[in-house]
Amino acid sequence: MQAEDIKKQIKQSISTVTGIDVADIPDSAAYREDLGLDSLSILEVAINVEFHYKVEVPEEELKDIRNIDDTVAVIMRHLVAKAAA
Repeated sequence: MQAEDIKKQIKQSISTVTGIDVADIPDSAAYREDLGLDSLSILEVAINVEFHYKVEVPEEELKDIRNIDDTVAVIMRHLVAKAAA
Protein backbone atom coordinates (compact mmCIF):
# COMPACT_ATOMS: atom_id res chain seq x y z
CA MET A 1 0.00 0.00 0.00
CA GLN A 2 1.40 3.35 -1.04
CA ALA A 3 1.18 6.51 1.05
CA GLU A 4 -0.47 8.34 -1.86
CA ASP A 5 -3.27 5.77 -2.00
CA ILE A 6 -3.87 6.14 1.72
CA LYS A 7 -3.83 9.93 1.39
CA LYS A 8 -6.46 9.76 -1.36
CA GLN A 9 -8.67 7.56 0.82
CA ILE A 10 -8.30 9.94 3.76
CA LYS A 11 -9.24 12.91 1.58
CA GLN A 12 -12.26 11.02 0.28
CA SER A 13 -13.32 10.28 3.85
CA ILE A 14 -12.88 13.94 4.81
CA SER A 15 -15.00 14.93 1.82
CA THR A 16 -17.72 12.45 2.78
CA VAL A 17 -17.81 13.68 6.38
CA THR A 18 -17.55 17.41 5.70
CA GLY A 19 -18.77 18.02 2.16
CA ILE A 20 -15.44 19.69 1.28
CA ASP A 21 -14.47 18.86 -2.30
CA VAL A 22 -11.49 16.48 -2.46
CA ALA A 23 -9.69 18.91 -4.78
CA ASP A 24 -9.93 21.60 -2.08
CA ILE A 25 -8.15 19.49 0.56
CA PRO A 26 -4.39 20.14 0.56
CA ASP A 27 -2.06 17.19 1.23
CA SER A 28 -0.67 18.93 4.30
CA ALA A 29 -4.06 20.00 5.70
CA ALA A 30 -4.41 20.15 9.47
CA TYR A 31 -7.82 18.90 10.52
CA ARG A 32 -8.74 21.67 12.93
CA GLU A 33 -6.77 24.66 11.68
CA ASP A 34 -7.07 24.20 7.90
CA LEU A 35 -10.30 22.25 7.52
CA GLY A 36 -12.24 23.36 10.60
CA LEU A 37 -13.06 19.83 11.74
CA ASP A 38 -14.23 19.30 15.30
CA SER A 39 -13.38 16.27 17.44
CA LEU A 40 -16.42 14.31 16.30
CA SER A 41 -15.66 14.88 12.61
CA ILE A 42 -12.03 13.86 13.10
CA LEU A 43 -13.18 10.68 14.85
CA GLU A 44 -15.62 9.93 12.04
CA VAL A 45 -12.85 10.33 9.45
CA ALA A 46 -10.59 8.03 11.50
CA ILE A 47 -13.29 5.38 11.82
CA ASN A 48 -13.98 5.48 8.08
CA VAL A 49 -10.28 5.02 7.31
CA GLU A 50 -9.89 2.25 9.89
CA PHE A 51 -12.88 0.44 8.38
CA HIS A 52 -11.56 0.84 4.83
CA TYR A 53 -8.14 -0.59 5.71
CA LYS A 54 -9.44 -3.09 8.28
CA VAL A 55 -7.15 -1.86 11.04
CA GLU A 56 -7.87 -0.70 14.56
CA VAL A 57 -5.97 2.32 15.85
CA PRO A 58 -5.84 2.61 19.65
CA GLU A 59 -7.46 5.72 21.12
CA GLU A 60 -4.08 6.88 22.46
CA GLU A 61 -2.79 7.13 18.89
CA LEU A 62 -5.96 8.73 17.54
CA LYS A 63 -5.71 11.67 19.91
CA ASP A 64 -2.23 12.51 18.54
CA ILE A 65 -3.39 12.71 14.91
CA ARG A 66 -3.45 16.34 13.82
CA ASN A 67 -3.30 16.24 10.01
CA ILE A 68 -3.44 14.07 6.92
CA ASP A 69 0.26 13.16 7.09
CA ASP A 70 -0.13 11.96 10.70
CA THR A 71 -3.04 9.78 9.62
CA VAL A 72 -1.08 8.30 6.71
CA ALA A 73 1.82 7.43 9.03
CA VAL A 74 -0.45 5.75 11.59
CA ILE A 75 -2.36 3.73 8.97
CA MET A 76 0.86 2.62 7.26
CA ARG A 77 2.35 1.56 10.60
CA HIS A 78 -0.75 -0.53 11.39
CA LEU A 79 -0.86 -2.05 7.90
CA VAL A 80 2.78 -3.13 8.24
CA ALA A 81 2.11 -4.60 11.68
CA LYS A 82 -0.97 -6.39 10.36
CA ALA A 83 0.99 -7.85 7.42
CA ALA A 84 3.75 -9.03 9.75
CA ALA A 85 1.29 -10.78 12.07
